[in-house]
Amino acid sequence: MEQENKQANIHALVSMLDESDPEVYQSIKNALFALSDEALPYLQDAMDMKTTPLWQNRIEGLIRELRLETACKHLSQWKLEEAPDLMQGFYFLSSAFYPDLKWENVRDLFNQLYGDCWLLLASQDNLQQNVVLLNNFFFNICKFKIGKKITDGYSFADFFLPKLVNLRQGNDRSLSLAYQYLAQRNKIPVFQLNLPVVNILACTTAMNRCHKADIAFCIDITQRGAMVRRTDVEPILSEQKQIQVCNTVESLQDYAKLLYVMVSVNESDPFRKKAAQMIHQSLGNSANSIDIFGKGNPFSDESPGTGISPL
Repeated sequence: MEQENKQANIHALVSMLDESDPEVYQSIKNALFALSDEALPYLQDAMDMKTTPLWQNRIEGLIRELRLETACKHLSQWKLEEAPDLMQGFYFLSSAFYPDLKWENVRDLFNQLYGDCWLLLASQDNLQQNVVLLNNFFFNICKFKIGKKITDGYSFADFFLPKLVNLRQGNDRSLSLAYQYLAQRNKIPVFQLNLPVVNILACTTAMNRCHKADIAFCIDITQRGAMVRRTDVEPILSEQKQIQVCNTVESLQDYAKLLYVMVSVNESDPFRKKAAQMIHQSLGNSANSIDIFGKGNPFSDESPGTGISPL
């Protein structure tokens, strides 16, 4: 009986969403927002209840805002988990803009990719050889590719999972997240460096050694996973004191910050601007966040490349 009364109350709130009095409408909106994503099915069912522009605009706007709030709530909880799953965090971030994206589809795809990759790596215990095999799997077999490098221009869709899942395409940073995820699930110790624009991954000596001092070599995702010698990286790591190896949460925090900056600069859509800001705020800054976005490559003043040679 209590559940029936609750459902009746939600239906009553939704039925009044074309209320003309601004104060009454705000009270109705606040009550629905207090229900969080529990109100979403009722709003979706109400889409065809009336066809007036006011009704349609309010319903669509509330659905979009509630989905954003839900995504931010999930991200706030995700970053506090004992062992947060990077791909699930990436899914929560993407779901704010792509509500039709299903976690089950993302999970199943990357479980399959993990299994296929594991079969290739099962008999290997050499770190560099495993990275060579992972590169072949990721770029040649799976055919993941960069659509537009972050330093070359802006593509909103390249930041999110639907393009990675459906077209195997993203920007260099979104590809780095997918590459890191598959590597770590296969016990290859690959971690993101906290560089704001240039996307260099660090391969450390073991999964439980993820500090700057433990870097064996680096991986340039823009060069199809080319490995960079530690001797070439050492001067950069020594000079750039702020450069650190990111854990799972820090990787997504830096990614959300980059998204927020890029959307703020390149987008005119107010919802995208607001959503990117809220996502960034939900995750917060990583402890080692570097505030040099928009200044190009921290390694070099001359070009967007790394300035270091592959193995």
